[in-house]
Amino acid sequence: MSFTHDLKLPTYEELECPVVNVSSAALRAGSFHLAKYCDLQFKEFMLCRQEEQDPRKCLNESKDVTLCSIDFFRRVRDTCNDTFTTFWTCLDNAREGEMSFNYCKQEQRAFEQCAKDKMNLERPEAGYFSMVRMHDSKRPIPSDPFRIGSVDRHPPKLDIPNPPSISQANEYPEAKLGMKFGQRKPWMFESKLWD
Repeated sequence: MSFTHDLKLPTYEELECPVVNVSSAALRAGSFHLAKYCDLQFKEFMLCRQEEQDPRKCLNESKDVTLCSIDFFRRVRDTCNDTFTTFWTCLDNAREGEMSFNYCKQEQRAFEQCAKDKMNLERPEAGYFSMVRMHDSKRPIPSDPFRIGSVDRHPPKLDIPNPPSISQANEYPEAKLGMKFGQRKPWMFESKLWD
């Protein structure tokens, strides 16, 4: 990438931010609870990155993510330090350095119970982060006409279209190919398309 004199880079003061000073094992041990604790900050940062297409414009959002992470680990240190330390130490000493949760189920259960009782923070259920969750941003919509994506934030459409009827099946001849004897055979489908 080439730079010109017109390019404005952030100053060191703008980039200055405290660091989340934990090891990778501690970060992995608290990852599920951290993601739920700082969910709004994470979403706001990722929305900014997607809409702006320029990381320099999202420095404040990235600082919010860092400060929320530091706050989470301080709360864990103040309330569940013993169980958390046991859990991340077990992950750090797991076989072959893979930090697998499979070897530390008892320690994980103890930390999750402590987080639930003392921090009022439950571990999210499986699939929580892949569900569609709405985020209402307070940032103004970017006005750059050349950025990727739509200019307006549209409310989600909740109307589900009706599936096509059997009478409309003749409009899609490619759907009939490869459906002989009730089985899908993609290799037959492709060969008949190219004949």
